Amino acid sequence: MEPILEIIQRISFLAAMPAVAGIGVALGLLLILRRWQMHALGMALLYFFVALLHTRVIRPEVAVVKLLIGWMITLALYLTGRYLGERERERAAEEEGPLVPRDAPFRGLLLITAYTLAVGGSIHYPLPLVPGDVDLACYLLGVGGLMLMGLSEEPFRAGLGILTFLAGFDLLFGALEPSLVVAGLLGATNFLTALAVTYLAVTHASKHEVKG
Repeated sequence: MEPILEIIQRISFLAAMPAVAGIGVALGLLLILRRWQMHALGMALLYFFVALLHTRVIRPEVAVVKLLIGWMITLALYLTGRYLGERERERAAEEEGPLVPRDAPFRGLLLITAYTLAVGGSIHYPLPLVPGDVDLACYLLGVGGLMLMGLSEEPFRAGLGILTFLAGFDLLFGALEPSLVVAGLLGATNFLTALAVTYLAVTHASKHEVKG
C-alpha cells in the first residue's frame, strides 16, 4: 500500500483538469473502438484517473483502495472480453473485426456531444459542495455511461456503460459523504455490478451459440 501511496502523491498534480482529460480519453476508447482489449484499457485508465480525482475529496488511502477495486473490475472485464472474443472467432471462423468500426464518425460525434453536455451541465447546473474539476468529471462519466448503455444491446458493452455511470456516482457521493462506510458500500456495489455484467455477458453468448 505504501509504494502505491507514494506514487499517488508524486502524481497528485494530475488530480485536476489533466485527470478529467484522461477520463475523456478513456471514454473515447470505450465509445469509438470495438475490440475488448481497448475496452479493458479504457476501463483501467478510467478507474486510474477517477481515483486521482478521489484524492481531492477523500483520504488518499481510501482512493487507493478504490483504484485497486477498479483494477480488479478491469481484470474481470478483461478475462470476460477475452473469453467472448475467442467464442466469437470460433463461431465466425475468422479473425477479429477492424479496430475502428464503420460507424466511428457517428461514435466520435457522440463523444463530442458528451463533452459538450458535460461542460454545459457543469457550468449551468454545478453540483453542490464539489470542486469544479470533479463536477465536470461527474457529468462526463454520467453522460458517457448513459451513451454507452444506449449504443449496444449486448450485456458486456452495455455493462461498460453501467460501470462508467457508477464510477461517476461514486465520485460524486464520495465528495458529499466521504465516510469509510459509504466508500466500502459503493466499492462493493461496483464490484458486484461487474460480476453481474460478466455473468450476463457469458450467459448471453452461450444462448446465442445454442440458437445458432
